[in-house]
Amino acid sequence: MTYGILFATIREYKQAGISNLDTLTTLLNDTFGDWLISQDISHLEVLDENRLCLNVAGELKEHNPSKGVQLYSRFLVISLDEIEDNPESIADALKFYTSDGDGAYVWVIPDGYMAGLTAAEQEWEQHGGGYFSHESICISNTADIGTHCLLEVLYEDTAMENASCEFDVPAHRSVHYRLDKLKDANDEPLIAKDAPVSYKITSRDARIVVQGSRILTSGENSMFASFGTVMAWCPQ
Repeated sequence: MTYGILFATIREYKQAGISNLDTLTTLLNDTFGDWLISQDISHLEVLDENRLCLNVAGELKEHNPSKGVQLYSRFLVISLDEIEDNPESIADALKFYTSDGDGAYVWVIPDGYMAGLTAAEQEWEQHGGGYFSHESICISNTADIGTHCLLEVLYEDTAMENASCEFDVPAHRSVHYRLDKLKDANDEPLIAKDAPVSYKITSRDARIVVQGSRILTSGENSMFASFGTVMAWCPQ
């Protein structure tokens, strides 16, 4: 896919008699929406016969417009007649924007449960034997900026007090947490075992992608094990 194909499709729609701006906008977003998102463009709007507005999933970091392209803080405006001979100049213009990253700002893992270890498993773990039952979360930040995240632990049992912790994910990096290793302010386990729970992860500064994992083991040296991985759910 290229911007040249996008412009050619616009011409064909008009040649077919489709001139209503709202209809053109809808058709173009339906046809090219997934590809535009891959270019960090969240939405395309047809402004008039000759101009397009592209919403950018990022922020302008340097103002360096080219012929036919006007740059604004989080969008750019294209003059079709000026840029038709050089459609790929749009890609050059997008280089002057940061990326907000992939994914979403809010993620929820509804099904959480960390099984407690038996007395024998606790002893084996202390001696470094095996890889025992636990849950993990993995967070990827593909944005050009780092982000600050909040993990909220939501218990099913209303008699239990919910917990939370905060952490950072640098730009173009990932973090991985074994949830059984997280500690509270008193250096105690942050999350109780043998308790149904949900997790909510909120990113303050950039979009992120979250994945949850669970491993269940039994037997000396984790002789028997099952492993499950699930993408978190994003409400946006």
